[in-house]
Amino acid sequence: MVVDDQIRLVLPADASYGRVARITASSLALRLGLSFVRIDDLRLAIDEALVLLLASQPPDGTITVWFTVEADGLAVDLHGVDHAPGITSGAATRRFEDLVIPLVDVAELHDGGRTVHLLTRFPTT
Repeated sequence: MVVDDQIRLVLPADASYGRVARITASSLALRLGLSFVRIDDLRLAIDEALVLLLASQPPDGTITVWFTVEADGLAVDLHGVDHAPGITSGAATRRFEDLVIPLVDVAELHDGGRTVHLLTRFPTT
């Protein structure tokens, strides 16, 4: 894989499809040389991002997940449908921050909670 390689998944807004995003992340991260611990952390971060996004998605909505190989790591951007209300609870935001920030190098919410940006950096040698 090379810098700027990108994979895009469009998943139904249904928790049962979260496995597809987690398996994709695991496969890419393993191929890029991340440790098993970092891969598990990334999978958990994606799980929590999906939980957050699914809470505000209409049942017929979708979640788009972009995996991008960057110069310093693997970025994962998750985006719900534009007309979804976004995060409606401070508790949901706190849960995301408490659980996800320790797992990845960058964890950000954008667009009123309709978009999540995660970055796991490659190990430095």
